[in-house]
Amino acid sequence: MFDTGSTKSFINKTALARTKHLPLDKNKQQYVMADGYTKFEVNGTVKIFIELNHIKTNIIVGVVNSLCMDCILGMDYLNKYKINLNNKHKQVQIYTPTDTTTLPMENHVPKTRTVCRLVQFIYLGPYQERKVKIRSSVFSGQLLFSPAYRLLKIQGLMITYSLICFQNYETWISIYNPTYKPCYLYENAIVGVATSLDSSMNISTVLNLNIKEKNDNDYTHSLTNNSEHNIHTLSQHMQDPQQLNDLIIILKKHHPLFDTSTITIAETPTPHTICTGDNPPTTSRPYPQTIEKQNATFDIIQQMLKHKQIRASHSQYSAPILLIKKRDGAYRFIVDYRKLNNITIQDNYPLPNLEQTIQMVGGHQYYTKLDLRSGYFQIPILDKDKHKTAFITVHGLYEFNVLAQGLKNSPPSFQRIMSNLLLPCKNFCLVYLDDILVYSDSFHQHLNHLNQVLAILNKHKFQLNPQKCE
Repeated sequence: MFDTGSTKSFINKTALARTKHLPLDKNKQQYVMADGYTKFEVNGTVKIFIELNHIKTNIIVGVVNSLCMDCILGMDYLNKYKINLNNKHKQVQIYTPTDTTTLPMENHVPKTRTVCRLVQFIYLGPYQERKVKIRSSVFSGQLLFSPAYRLLKIQGLMITYSLICFQNYETWISIYNPTYKPCYLYENAIVGVATSLDSSMNISTVLNLNIKEKNDNDYTHSLTNNSEHNIHTLSQHMQDPQQLNDLIIILKKHHPLFDTSTITIAETPTPHTICTGDNPPTTSRPYPQTIEKQNATFDIIQQMLKHKQIRASHSQYSAPILLIKKRDGAYRFIVDYRKLNNITIQDNYPLPNLEQTIQMVGGHQYYTKLDLRSGYFQIPILDKDKHKTAFITVHGLYEFNVLAQGLKNSPPSFQRIMSNLLLPCKNFCLVYLDDILVYSDSFHQHLNHLNQVLAILNKHKFQLNPQKCE
């Protein structure tokens, strides 16, 4: 019930118990009723979520032991959503920054049962919720909506039983896809039936609106602050609220890709190999270093050992290292693999032709560029070939577990591994070393394409560099 005489909003304790709600803030307070004398006690406050037609709203309410209604929405709620109680036309008009809706104060729908159909084709991506427009034979009025059995049981969608308000034969409902597969609903498809309200019906005005929580937790329970920050930074350029929400759902589903707080090694079907034929091992003495560079080398080695990018070695091979100072003052760690490269058999796997690439990806409407974080260091080396990567320092002999910069066949090997991995996406995805380009003709198609690419990368435990993704 809307109450313009109440400054605050309240909910009955028993009504709250029927919902899945946020924790109660047990801060007891006293309020005075409109007569100016009668006092009543509030047990605490809680944030509740209210859906009016397709518009989702929320407000912090006081929890009361006894109330004449399930819930009273006072001026705090009316002002927050600029609600207009239009007594002349017997309508309630609700406004949010992105949407509006109108509800009737009185319901004069004759006894009826009408089929509800989709107004237009709808694409529902994995774990996506969308509001969709439906139509019926009822021009206006409030009816009780029941979703179609086929959508719930066969297609596995989630649609709430709810009160809906038709205007000009149309209204909105929410449909959620809790599965990992995309779903397509075609224009004029039956989504349910709407029945006129009977005075004998006992309909609660308090519903459990948290339809997404269980499914969201399936893939967001381990979402780190780092991943969440990177995901929101990547998606903040989106202007359309619905598209923004759809994109964030896809990115959060694959959130480990965006966690830069740790360093991981990918699990690829084929590792990098180093074929040297029958040639004997190559060896070198360590290059001389200043004390400063020796200390820097030690620190870099400790970090690589920590992240399992290298390990201690007993190899007959040894290559010297160089430290090159970068503009920011840090050192770039380089292994001089010239001797090893001279005996390594050439890998002739081709890299993409840039001119042909530009022609291939041109003419599409939506693009996403993904950049693999320290791409080479994510590719494992075949265990029997790791000893060939051994490098020598004043601190000891070590060998790489991952593909190192400077190895002769690093680019073609990396390209082969990534191209084979993303082969199922070849019609909408281009791989050039550690850069991946996804291209599509429509936004919803692009979400589907992006989801497929991210799923493969996430499955094989790759990491992205969010700062270079766009």
